Amino acid sequence: MLRASAAANNIPVDLSAIADSSIDSGIENGNALLAFADAVTGPDHAVIIAARAELLERMGAGALVQSAAIAANFSMNDRAANAIGIPMEAMFLDGSEDYRASLGLNNFPSARNTLGN
Repeated sequence: MLRASAAANNIPVDLSAIADSSIDSGIENGNALLAFADAVTGPDHAVIIAARAELLERMGAGALVQSAAIAANFSMNDRAANAIGIPMEAMFLDGSEDYRASLGLNNFPSARNTLGN
């Protein structure tokens, strides 16, 4: 979604930043957003609190709430799809080969549900 949204708005984005935090994504406050995304998917509550505070300070309460809602929705959708084994449509797989390979997404255990169906 980010890739398509950025392309539609002529915003250059480097998706490599998702896997390597030393890379600038090109998104304003991208490092704070990525830190928040990493924190909410990680096990350390103190890291979540710090990432939440950083995002609140840099982007405000509205952005924090929206970011949390987006993270929760993605988590829910992904878990539901994996639980019932929904395969990803061919048009999405074909259009994502380059960044799935470069980010190592095919190596995640859940990829077998997407790629194997």
